[in-house]
Parts: sequence; structure tokens; C-alpha cells
Amino acid sequence: MKTVRTSIIATVVLAIISLAACKKGNNHSAVIPSGSAKLSFQMHATSATLASMPPDSVSSISGLVWTAGEANIGRFAFEARRSGVSINIESNNLTNVDLFALTPLQTYVTLDTGVYKEIEITAFLESTDTVPPLKLTGTFTNDSAKVVPIEFDLGGHATVKVEENNIDINGTTNYTALLDLQLARLTKGITAADLNKAVLTGGKIVISKTSNAWLYWEMRSNIARCGWGEFREEKRDHDD
Repeated sequence: MKTVRTSIIATVVLAIISLAACKKGNNHSAVIPSGSAKLSFQMHATSATLASMPPDSVSSISGLVWTAGEANIGRFAFEARRSGVSINIESNNLTNVDLFALTPLQTYVTLDTGVYKEIEITAFLESTDTVPPLKLTGTFTNDSAKVVPIEFDLGGHATVKVEENNIDINGTTNYTALLDLQLARLTKGITAADLNKAVLTGGKIVISKTSNAWLYWEMRSNIARCGWGEFREEKRDHDD
């Protein structure tokens, strides 16, 4: 297996393929046709800070630790150009995804052979009547050395858009687009002093539209810039 890491421009599945806006069809199948390859999508959260990130794009809050998170991913969209033709594919619904799972849930589409350029991948975080698009929980050790639970509840919808380098679909290699939700970027602009001033609800720091809204909107605005990702490629089995 070979990993190709690329930077991402953040803005986070029914298969529709559009060739020059005139060819559409469902290409999500349990069997990958010959002359095609599988492109899988995964998303997970990480607290790691990449050395290649600009220092002003991340936040280091002493005492803050995110330990769990779920995202309701409505779909992933893959946009690119192949031989000068626009391609637009959407993958099937993943629903509620454990962002801290060792092996994140995944969904996939199939791509015809060719070199894909100007690639954009968008993850759509969507809410339902009972499930928010994104929920994170963890702990914060305040200035009195007390460990306080913390929770972030995103309301409405959000997207995470990534730009990738070219990939060559040759029918012998499958790809996985792995999107990292960089939590150190999600809290950019927020300090430990800010969290110390947060209002507690039942002994917990709840950050939502209706609780500590000033922190909520800061984090809400960062979602569009908190992504990072990579393409992983793997040789196909003969009967894949």
C-alpha cells in the first residue's frame, strides 16, 4: 500500500455521474467492473497537528481533550475533469459515523479509467430530526485544576471541501480518500481563558447555538477550514 498525502482546502453519499452534463447513472455496485476502480471515502477526527500547517491555522488549548465524536454524513461528492470532461459523482449515505473509530465506516463509488484532474471532494454534514450533523465531547481542565466535561453541538448543515492532486485510474488500483477533521483547527481563535469564562450547564461546558453562543459561532466558522486528507491506493484483487 502506498500513501500520497496532500493538503486540503476545507469548506464535510446515490451515485450520479455527469459527463459533460449529459451522461448520468448509478455506478455504486458490489462488483467493480473491469476497466474501472473503486474510490472509497472515509472521515475521522484527529487531534494531531501536522508540521506542514501554518502556525496561525491551529489552536493549542491547554487542558482541552476531545475524546469522542459523531458526524452525520449525508453524502460525499467527487468532482474532477477527465480528458477535458467534467465528472460529478455522489456516494451513498453513511449516516452517523464514529469519528474516533479505529476503522471508520466507508462508502464508495466506481470510476472509469483515466487521469482525473482538478479534483474536489466534499463531505456534507447534515442533520436529522434527532441527529445533529456533528457532535464532539471531551474534557477541559480549568484554571482551578477541575476537569469539566465539554460538548460541541453543531446545528444546521455544513460542508468540508477538499482539493486533491491528480489520480490515474488504471483498473488495477483502488483508492481511498481519507478526510481528517483537524480538531486543533476547529478551535482556532479560542483560548483556555475563553473556556474558563464559559457558562456551565449541569456542570458541563455546552457549546451550541443556545449555550455559549460566542464560542459556538467561532467554532462554526472554523469547520470550513479544519480539513486535511490523503489518497491511499491499493492493488485490486483479481475478483474485486
